[in-house]
Amino acid sequence: MTIIEEQNQAPAIEERIDEVLERLRPFLAREGGNIQLDHFDPETGYCYVKMTGACNGCYMAESDVSDSVEVLLMDEIPEIKKVQLVQQEQVSFQDLLERLQAEEKANQELEEYNRTHKNN
Repeated sequence: MTIIEEQNQAPAIEERIDEVLERLRPFLAREGGNIQLDHFDPETGYCYVKMTGACNGCYMAESDVSDSVEVLLMDEIPEIKKVQLVQQEQVSFQDLLERLQAEEKANQELEEYNRTHKNN
């Protein structure tokens, strides 16, 4: 088997990264968050990830990436030299307030639905 054939059979590094991230997702989902690969730079060995959902903008996101995600990815994928968190655009306070109000309204509607349909 030639080197080219071996490379064609090996999963792309992005697939390998996503497989590792997939194992982390259930833990992040418990807190309403998620993680996704932004991109991998093969020249530097840097892997860039985004935290989404409740993890986006969380004050602990940076330490979670450096303390956990980076350690796991670098341990399992030797091509990775560093994992960097990509900060997403922050929403305005007004947008956040509107989103929270919409979520509260949806929760109230769900509770009302559950109360009225409990006996059916």
